Amino acid sequence: MKSPSVAACALVVTLMPAGVARAQPDTQIWGELTFSWIKSHRFTYGLDIEPKVLVSKPAGDPGWTTIDVTPSFEYSRGRWLDLIGELLVGATHQTDDLDSTEVTPRIGMRLHLLSNLRDELSKEKRPTRRTVLRNLVRLEWRNLSYSTDKPHSSTVRFRDRVEASFSITRPRMTDAGATYLTSDVELFWPLDDPDERYASKQRIRAGVGYRRSFAWRFEALYIWNRSRNTLHEGFTTADNIIDFKVKRVW
Repeated sequence: MKSPSVAACALVVTLMPAGVARAQPDTQIWGELTFSWIKSHRFTYGLDIEPKVLVSKPAGDPGWTTIDVTPSFEYSRGRWLDLIGELLVGATHQTDDLDSTEVTPRIGMRLHLLSNLRDELSKEKRPTRRTVLRNLVRLEWRNLSYSTDKPHSSTVRFRDRVEASFSITRPRMTDAGATYLTSDVELFWPLDDPDERYASKQRIRAGVGYRRSFAWRFEALYIWNRSRNTLHEGFTTADNIIDFKVKRVW
């Protein structure tokens, strides 16, 4: 029997529109350092710091580096639902001397398709099964400004991410020493037809994680993005991304 993560990825690929990216893909490396403060069974505060760098690209395209900082707030309602608020602030520098700044507030909710139990000692919610299935839905308002006379852009975008994880070495992912597989698919839909390139996306992530303890977790992921310039075009660009994540929890 296939693991839920593998089955989820197979389903995702099946449901995605036919056709492959026609343009030469680029390669990126991301890092992600996440701090989480679990204040109670209901409230969690977070801070995410995410540097990104383009390491290979099609000829003629500019190189770039990005740093994103995202404070967040979560409110858990029972075993099934989390309400989420985020504010991303990002800065990008390109080799063609075009710098951009992004400010993006987000609101959303995470639905736990399999319920959780509360851990009275750590205030942490623990999955009741080896498999974790979740759906993260967010609405974001992206605001981009530029260092040149390029006009400011603003886009309202809907995002939906279906996540599947499976613990390999422990009964639950939240057990110390757990190694797990994780995968998800996320779709990005602008609610209008923005001037911004690549606002419409499809993203698949898959990788492996290790929970050393309640305080420390590590993940290594491969990410594949497909993008398009406008809502009326096909998906013609692709990104290959390696993402390394470290999470510290209190």
